[in-house]
Amino acid sequence: MKPLLLKDIVREIDGSLVKGYEESTIQKVVKRQSNIDQHVLYFCLAPYACNWDLLKTKQGYSIVVDHLTGEEPIHKDVNIILVNDCKEAYWKFICYYRSLFDIPVIGVTGTCGKTTTKDMINHIAKEDLMVHKTFQSQNGLHLNHGYLFGLDDSTQLAVFEMGVAYRGNVRSSGRYFRPTVGVITNIGEAHLEGCRTLENYIKAKAEMLEALSYKGMLIINADDENIKKIDMSNYQGKIISFGVNEEANYRANKISYANEGMNYTLLNSGKQYTVFIPGYGEHNIFNSLAAIAACHSIGISIETCINRLQTFRTMSRHVKIYEGYNQSMVIDDTWSCNPSSVKAAMQVLKNISKDKKEIFVLGKMQRLGKHLQEQHIKIGKTFMEMGGLDYLITVGSHAKLTGMSAIENGMAASKVIMVDSASELDSVLEKLSGENSCILFKMSLGKMKSEYRQVVVKYRQA
Repeated sequence: MKPLLLKDIVREIDGSLVKGYEESTIQKVVKRQSNIDQHVLYFCLAPYACNWDLLKTKQGYSIVVDHLTGEEPIHKDVNIILVNDCKEAYWKFICYYRSLFDIPVIGVTGTCGKTTTKDMINHIAKEDLMVHKTFQSQNGLHLNHGYLFGLDDSTQLAVFEMGVAYRGNVRSSGRYFRPTVGVITNIGEAHLEGCRTLENYIKAKAEMLEALSYKGMLIINADDENIKKIDMSNYQGKIISFGVNEEANYRANKISYANEGMNYTLLNSGKQYTVFIPGYGEHNIFNSLAAIAACHSIGISIETCINRLQTFRTMSRHVKIYEGYNQSMVIDDTWSCNPSSVKAAMQVLKNISKDKKEIFVLGKMQRLGKHLQEQHIKIGKTFMEMGGLDYLITVGSHAKLTGMSAIENGMAASKVIMVDSASELDSVLEKLSGENSCILFKMSLGKMKSEYRQVVVKYRQA
């Protein structure tokens, strides 16, 4: 955090310093009483949230309150700021703190590819700029406060993931981050548990326009049918697109699978560029296009972006390839599991398995709410439309619906194996694995029993 003088904070939040020293320096801002320490500013956001008996032994901190009785047991070395409304004061302060940084801030949202796109942007920019970014895929609203106060005088670029569980999430993140560049990677069928319908989910992602204050740079996937449903009529800023669509500003063609990655030709403003990115899958090409467009928008040349992406490495459990157990080829894509990422993983399996036996291990797709059964059934049909599989192994009762759907759509019942435990899965894979097999694990391991992780680790290792 950039250190601030208390008197400046009091001015910006329209408060009154009823006790203390206005020249005090604030080095940290917190919303939890347990985090109070010296040089800390605490906003008492919940009514009567202050436990003054616990606070009476602490000193050297500052507190913002909207209610005082005059009988609070307060240490003499404590600054007290009185405001009309603590929550309103907090948001005034958030707005003030963000305004102290006249730097490019890139917000990234989308069903799939948020983390990879954000990490690609960081990988490209970090050689020239001091970058502050969200950690891995941790983009929960409760983390926004800490991410904002990670900005300091050394920060030259910020890249924030802006996730969606419910409508209003991107709007809330936008109040903290106020991005100058917004990226929407894609909009698939996910997070229906909180958003209820795809239409609501699209509207939730469309809040990126509001986060940008309907100005600035908006970077969107030109091929995504759901993004096309967003009402852009009130957007006053510049809209840039990426994809394979001929109208895309950053367009990929001549796409091919290469050794440990993807090749393609990038077309932009009448020029052509040869691109290689590590990691398999056409979805990864879209991630790279979004990252290149974002970095180019802040002044990094396309040539530099392409050159630096050659050394990019994806996060663990994001379509990672291994020469694994029993000489099997193993694809670990177990970070998350939703319809969009399942289709992308299937596409990778189809393209790299070559003549090997294709084995797809599918777990429960997450956060689909009342649409869970419908989406699992739909994926079974999709598998068959994409060419089918040699073996489909489903894990648990929900994924079983996908197996039954695959059978209904023409897959031999003997090729669909339904298991309910890690030991069953291991037993089946022992029989099917071998040098002529390609095993794809597609599940959200973080939401499953640890025994399943042990199975995946076993088959990843040679």
